[in-house]
Amino acid sequence: MSEAEHAEWDERHCGKPAGDAEPFLAEMLPRIPRGVALDVAAGRGRNALALARVGMQVVAVDYSFEAMRLLAATARYAQLAIWPIVANLDNFHLTDEAFDAIVNINFLDRALFTKFERALRPGGVLVASTFLVDQASIGHPRDSRFLLAHGELRALAGSLEIEEYREGPVTYPNGDLAFRASMLARRRKSN
Repeated sequence: MSEAEHAEWDERHCGKPAGDAEPFLAEMLPRIPRGVALDVAAGRGRNALALARVGMQVVAVDYSFEAMRLLAATARYAQLAIWPIVANLDNFHLTDEAFDAIVNINFLDRALFTKFERALRPGGVLVASTFLVDQASIGHPRDSRFLLAHGELRALAGSLEIEEYREGPVTYPNGDLAFRASMLARRRKSN
């Protein structure tokens, strides 16, 4: 990403509130083991905040310095256990069996899914939700690199056990429509 693109990304976050957690994540919160979570491409931290509010310790990673600055201030004010990290996910190291949960919302880097699988502790879960190819017909994003084919998210789960899987149109509380694929998948516990 160029410096201009990076500055534009920071500008998107400047002065804006975190917002509400992704509805699929909010619904799955009771099924997520408590412990340490990773929020991938966390933005201003709407999902990290939801995880921390139910007692999890959260590592929130995003490329935007401004987003992580805003999240750090919010977490400090609310006294929540969130550690914001500014990093490029292309070269962010994920330690094996480091997380009880990984949350990946609205970000699609297919190469990360095998790393997510290894980074989960036995019994840990991956919550992933992003846009389907159908989304291009109604709005952002339109770039096929960032859109899932039907059934693709299921395939990206690898050897994780899928406990919840949905594909299709989703209507948000504000009335917005999006075409999404969402799943909760669990790493098998060791015998």
